[in-house]
Amino acid sequence: MTGFAPEAFIALALGLALLLRWMFAPRKPRIVAAAPVHWRARLYARVPHAQLVPAQARARYEHCVERFLQEKRFIGCGGLTVDDDMRIAVAGLACLLILRPQAAVFPLVQRILLYPDRFYVPSTEPDEIGLVSDEPVEHLGESWQGDRVILSWADVQASLDGDEVNVVVHEFAHQLDDETPETEGAPPMRDYARWSAVMTREFRRLQRHRRPPVLDPYGAESPGEFFGVVTEAFFQRGPELRQHHPELYDLLRTYYRLDPAAHRLWQVQPQDPAAGPDGR
Repeated sequence: MTGFAPEAFIALALGLALLLRWMFAPRKPRIVAAAPVHWRARLYARVPHAQLVPAQARARYEHCVERFLQEKRFIGCGGLTVDDDMRIAVAGLACLLILRPQAAVFPLVQRILLYPDRFYVPSTEPDEIGLVSDEPVEHLGESWQGDRVILSWADVQASLDGDEVNVVVHEFAHQLDDETPETEGAPPMRDYARWSAVMTREFRRLQRHRRPPVLDPYGAESPGEFFGVVTEAFFQRGPELRQHHPELYDLLRTYYRLDPAAHRLWQVQPQDPAAGPDGR
């Protein structure tokens, strides 16, 4: 059998290196829409959570929001007409997750699909005896491992009003998770040691807890869903999360570079002890 000449290996390696360099080289952002007029003022007036951003991080936050508004295509579904205030609200909430220097503005996401309210999708999960129901399942958000995030606008608005559920940060936490496909339930970071130890311990704690005081039991489904649920609790129920899960709160505070428990965004934190976990 004839072997390859050394020159052929060199040429192949050089070609592969050039291909990888082209694939991962920074590219000029793809602008699909203009940022709305007076979007900064509207951001701080429309999104209470923007008050969480400290002065030294506001330039970074506003840069990310502007890029999100320019680069992500919003599509109304189910008869919903998407307006600029809706775009600003989604961008403002999502970009709270990427205040770290050099964090990308959700590079996998190209489209945001907004429904007026919760929507139904075909059931795909088998039950305990292996059957898949014909009944559709109600969802308030979905994050695809690809190019889109799907949201219920009614639930986005509820999170702005102080509801315990924040579908935007939940689904975009999944997008952070998807940026590191070799892990589940972890965003991009250099050292996973502390993250893994705390999150694993708290995940198992939630699995054992029959009536958790802060975290949605839905988070016990998987490490990925746990990451989404604890991110919601961090932004919507910061004081309670800090009280009942101080180590978990500190982990998220360090990663997101925000301290929601130090702020009072709403006069009353709405709680409904009789409410069950929300479908997703």
